[in-house]
Amino acid sequence: MKVFISLDMEGISGLSEWEDVIPGRRHYEAGRRLLTQDVNAAIEGALEAGATQIIVNESHGPMNNIILEELHPQADVIRGFFKPLCMMQGIDSSCDAAFFIGYHGKAGTGDAVLNHTLSGLAIHRLILNGKEVGEAGLNAAIAGAFGVPVVLVTGDSQTAKEVEEDIPGVFTVAVKTGITGLSSQAMHPVRARELIRQQAKEALLHRRTVKPLAQKVENTIEVEFTKSQFATAVSWMPGIELIEGRTVRFHSPDLVSMMPVLQAMLLITGQVNQMITG
Repeated sequence: MKVFISLDMEGISGLSEWEDVIPGRRHYEAGRRLLTQDVNAAIEGALEAGATQIIVNESHGPMNNIILEELHPQADVIRGFFKPLCMMQGIDSSCDAAFFIGYHGKAGTGDAVLNHTLSGLAIHRLILNGKEVGEAGLNAAIAGAFGVPVVLVTGDSQTAKEVEEDIPGVFTVAVKTGITGLSSQAMHPVRARELIRQQAKEALLHRRTVKPLAQKVENTIEVEFTKSQFATAVSWMPGIELIEGRTVRFHSPDLVSMMPVLQAMLLITGQVNQMITG
């Protein structure tokens, strides 16, 4: 049984502020260790449920945050930012289930810890087929394109509520509750890891109760950027339509081919931001 794990960092147990999750900041090294331990807990639960192959895709920031020598030796790991499926690189139709570990709420989700969607700098809202989604909703749709159910998501309580609405039947672990978006009341990491292990096992044992998200024949993604300059530059890409000052639209028959385009949009906004800020 093959399990795919996409990991983020803002939803890891005990982390609450940018100092915890940005490389070079004062609490980042401690955050890396907590991240690695949460992922290991999910791996242990998956192995107890009978997993024989585990692929971990790093999906936060530069996407090389795990402490490799402390990662469970049964897992293979995909690292680095420059990859076409971004947070879902490595998933395919041979996977039996997917876990999202350390995920966070979409941009503007109340007091969800460090909430944003893909890029707090660039994206205000992301709308997939008429519905606003966060990273979990988008990535669950990508998993669905391969026929893979997302059976477990860990993060704060606001994120758990969000994904339970987006992914019917998903198992969740709320390791903390956001207070202001930059603070939280957190479960002790030892207890959080035990709960993650237990729920990972249960989610995998009951994976057939969670269905892959249904796919559409035609897909539309709208990206509302934080700055009009981002939308203008992105609209120069072939097939991208500028529909108002900050928002662009893109159509694609399948979500998998849409993801590299979305990745290219983010790369462009990074370059434009350098021009704006000097």
